Amino acid sequence: MKDDRTSVQSGPLRVAVVGASEVGKSALTVRYLTKRYIGEYRSDTDMLYKCVLQVDGAPQSVEIMDTSASSDKTSDPNLPWAEAFVVVYSITDKESYQRAATTVQELSERRASASVLLVGNKSDLGHLREVEEVEARTLALTHAARFAELSTAESCTSVSEVVDNFLKEVKAQRNGNQNGGSPKLRKISVTRMLGSLIGRNSPPPTPVTHLIILDKAERNKLQTPLTRLCRPCLRPAQSLPCSPHTAV
Repeated sequence: MKDDRTSVQSGPLRVAVVGASEVGKSALTVRYLTKRYIGEYRSDTDMLYKCVLQVDGAPQSVEIMDTSASSDKTSDPNLPWAEAFVVVYSITDKESYQRAATTVQELSERRASASVLLVGNKSDLGHLREVEEVEARTLALTHAARFAELSTAESCTSVSEVVDNFLKEVKAQRNGNQNGGSPKLRKISVTRMLGSLIGRNSPPPTPVTHLIILDKAERNKLQTPLTRLCRPCLRPAQSLPCSPHTAV
C-alpha cells in the first residue's frame, strides 16, 4: 500500500485569509510563506498563492487566498471556496475586531465544519491596544475556533508556529471526514488550544510556486480553473511562455 506521506496528496488545502483593511492580512501571509516582512501592500486585489508545504511531516498542496480590503462580504465567494479561514484583526483597532467577530459568527453558522483561526495582529503595539486578549479568546472558544495573538512585524517564528499547527489541524480534520469521522464542533479549552498552537515546528515551507492576482469579477470564478499569468506583466498569457517574459 502506498504511503501518502511520501507524495503530495491530491486536492489542495484551501485557506482564505480575511479581515478588515490595514490589519496585516498580506503581511501575515507573505511572512509565513517567505519569512520576509513587508509593511505595505496594494489592497484592491485578491492574491492567490499556490504552494507545496510540509504539513504534519508530509508534502501537501496548499492554496492561500489573501483577500482584499474591498471584499466586504466573507461569504461571497470565499465561503464556499475555502475549507479553512484565518480571520485577522488588529489589537489596536476595535472596529476591525468587531468585523472579525461578525465573520467568526457567520462562519460558525454557515460553515460549521470549517476550521477557523482568529488572529490578533500587531501585539507589539500593546501601548495602543483597544482589544483585550481575553475578549478575543473568549469569542474564539465560544465558536470552537483557534486563537492567537502575535506580531507579524516582530516575529517570523510565532507566525510559522501558529499557521503550521493550524494547517496540521485542517489536514487532520479533512482526513477524519474522509474516513467517516464527524466534524470537530466541540468547544476547546484554553490549555488544549495553547498546546496545539505552540507545538513543535514543522519543516520550513518551500518557496511559493504560483501567484495569481484576482480582480473583483474573477472572485466569482473561484470554482473554475484560474488563468495562468505572465511575470512581470501579470496579464493572461496567450501562449506559454509569454515571450520575452516567463509565464507563471
